[in-house]
Amino acid sequence: MTGETIELIVEFSVILLSPILHTYYLWKFKKVELIEIKKNIKIFSLLYALFALTCLLIFLK
Repeated sequence: MTGETIELIVEFSVILLSPILHTYYLWKFKKVELIEIKKNIKIFSLLYALFALTCLLIFLK
């Protein structure tokens, strides 16, 4: 595994981690309704699945 691959994994991990932290912040401190939080989860779940699939393909290569 090259350094570029590791760098891409770290960058995408940070990018995909930010919506989770933001949703947690909205839920815990801003007291946003559960419907809004579920909407956020639906939006980003596809991105998380694609990222997991990409990492799996990279590690199996």
